[in-house]
Amino acid sequence: MKTSTEKARETARKELKSAPLESVIDGIISEKLNLDPSVLEHEKYFEIPDKMVMFYKYSYGEQSRFFSELMNHAELYGSKCKKCGIVHFPPRAICSECYGETQWKKVSNVGTVLSSTTSWYATSEFFDKVPYAVGYVKPIDAETGMLQRIDLRGREKVDPGAKVIARFKEDRKGVVSDFWYEVVE
Repeated sequence: MKTSTEKARETARKELKSAPLESVIDGIISEKLNLDPSVLEHEKYFEIPDKMVMFYKYSYGEQSRFFSELMNHAELYGSKCKKCGIVHFPPRAICSECYGETQWKKVSNVGTVLSSTTSWYATSEFFDKVPYAVGYVKPIDAETGMLQRIDLRGREKVDPGAKVIARFKEDRKGVVSDFWYEVVE
């Protein structure tokens, strides 16, 4: 039976295809470290190239249902305070208004943009979606909002008050990037 670390390494190699990248990085490091030290002294900053590979796992804790419902059913969940009735999105275990206990509540896929900004840069996961907006979106049946990607669909920006709808990846993994919002015309 494999340990969780062995499983994580195997997954990372499959998903990131990191073996070729590691060999390229190893070559760069070796080349830099074998340079004449006097060459490095003339650089503005003394840099030693290195690599860091991390394998880890994390727990969603009390927020696990948000991610499992997202992954398994393409549904968004918030939490409703048992004491004051406020609906939080994303969900919270304890109400930030009155510190009362909360219970799970399915929230609407339709929401309102509270604020947003357009991003013209992205990491590899979103590079093909540039430009895109990131904004705080409040579901129509919640009192708080969540920072999430908003597909611009040819626009340059999304104004506060815009009506949006959640869209879901077909192959969801239980991560926040499994869904995004699109402006409703």
